[in-house]
Amino acid sequence: MKSNRKYYIYILVMAVLYGLQYYINNKITPVGDQTAFLKYAKEFHHQYFTFGLHRYFTWSSRLLIESATLLFSVHEKIFLVVTVIASYFLLIPSKKLIPSLPLLPALIIFFSLPASEFLSAGSIPTYTNYIFPASFLFFSLYYRYSDNLAVRFLSFFSFIFSIMNEQLAAYAFLWIIFELFHDWKNKVFRYRNFLYLFLSFMGILSAKISPGNAVRFTKEVATWFPNYTRLNIFQKLSLGILETADGLLSVSFSFVFLLLIILIVLSVYKKNFLSLSFSVFIFLSILSQKLEWRNPLFTLSGLSKIVRESGTFKVNIANFGVLIYNILLFFMLTYIIWSVTNSTNKLWLSYLFVIGILARLIISFSPTLYASGTRTYLPVMISIFVITCELLNEVYSYFKQTSIGV
Repeated sequence: MKSNRKYYIYILVMAVLYGLQYYINNKITPVGDQTAFLKYAKEFHHQYFTFGLHRYFTWSSRLLIESATLLFSVHEKIFLVVTVIASYFLLIPSKKLIPSLPLLPALIIFFSLPASEFLSAGSIPTYTNYIFPASFLFFSLYYRYSDNLAVRFLSFFSFIFSIMNEQLAAYAFLWIIFELFHDWKNKVFRYRNFLYLFLSFMGILSAKISPGNAVRFTKEVATWFPNYTRLNIFQKLSLGILETADGLLSVSFSFVFLLLIILIVLSVYKKNFLSLSFSVFIFLSILSQKLEWRNPLFTLSGLSKIVRESGTFKVNIANFGVLIYNILLFFMLTYIIWSVTNSTNKLWLSYLFVIGILARLIISFSPTLYASGTRTYLPVMISIFVITCELLNEVYSYFKQTSIGV
């Protein structure tokens, strides 16, 4: 009981520190769209739900997320309190991620979901549209089968709110598909999985049929990507793959380096030469681009940049070569995760990485492909956060066994 109390106090302290970042960022960086939301508040006489409903028909399908953005833009102190509460929900599943080191995920979260990457539309609007719903989604995915009735209700309403973000709705849908497959394989029937699958599908459908999204699409094509409507599905998806690969494996995030280091350690431990070779290759590929080493890997990155900046994807050998190279890098990462993970998590963690990439690729079908920034990498960030925690648990178990001579 005493250790549990210490754990929850620790999580609360880390939640305060994590949430406080977004409030501070709002004070020291440009407020972005918050300025417009302050005008909307006066226009709608601070009727927050009415505003969200209006936006559903004129700009965005996110409804309650839009309402929350308006509320937090006006009341920054409420925003501070809510970021701490949401961060607490985000960190509560830590025990489930690394049972042997439950305090570690709260530290990793600062690398996996860095506040500095969620500033593109201003700290308050960006946080409220991405990290805020993601925190509740993460909580609901891990606690919807809690024995506590109150927690189950909280998970249910958290899930409904979170899937108003279309990327998160797609991510949740794919997550639960795996759980249904797992249930079928083990001849288990859990009706809540069907309920949550239906809800996530409705989140995707809502985004698709929202009149506001249609209006927004037309305006954003003209503003951000005039050539977008001339592209076919293959070209859009190809550009999306190149943009995603550039963000993860060229510009790269600190959490990608952390994951690769863990994969290299596990590859050495398990004496898996192929996964070690792939890990080192990807690591060198990223370094060559960041440090501008003049080699074939750097050349491929430069060619990828030219293709992306052209605003189209012409069918030729060079473009196909760059596309295939980046797809191969993703396949390598998936294989490495598969090969170094223990048998019980092997399929799940590999699948989790894939659905993170797929959920990010949804941006391929938006004219804001190049304007959205790193915030749309959120599904990949969540996946890599979980994978990193699970693999660190394996590393710890290995060293513990080694230390006692097992």
